[in-house]
Order: sequence, then structure tokens, then C-alpha cells
Amino acid sequence: VPNVAICPGKVEQILPSLEIHPDVVLVDPARPGCAPGVIDAIAGMAPALVVYVSCNPSTLARDLRRLADSGYTIERVTPIDMFPHTAHIECVVRLERVSG
Repeated sequence: VPNVAICPGKVEQILPSLEIHPDVVLVDPARPGCAPGVIDAIAGMAPALVVYVSCNPSTLARDLRRLADSGYTIERVTPIDMFPHTAHIECVVRLERVSG
């Protein structure tokens, strides 16, 4: 695939040093959510669209607030029951950059 780069390392160390401006960023962090600085690095890239996948409603809410404060608005939230008959869900959130 010509438009993909593999950057091994911790996202909180690699992402801020990348000089890229993608149209879309897909985020699927572990339960603790995005590490400090990751949301700022994403906002600095200014993608038109951020797709955030989360298994933890608390850290999802925290990170969505940070993305909203960085100029993104929630367009859609889709809960996914990947673990039937349990209390665990995944949420996929589509955020768009606010013009202006």
C-alpha cells in the first residue's frame, strides 16, 4: 500500500514528531485511553475526520472532551456489542473538525 507508513514505538513518543497531515486519523487506544499529548498531536495534524474506537466509557468521555476542546465535534456514536451477555461494549465515534 503506497500511502501507509509503519512507525514502531509508543504513539505518545512517535506521533508528535511526525510531520504529516492526514485526512483521517483512526484511534483505538487501550482501556486507559490516549496518553497525554496524543490528542494535542492529533489536533496539530488537523485531520478533517477522527474515528475513535473505545472499550472504556470513562476514558472515551475524557478524550472526547479534549478533542472537542481542540476543535472537533461529535457527528456519530455507534455502540457495538462485541461481548454479548456482558456489560462490556465498544463505541465507535466519528468526529469532524469544525471549520473556522
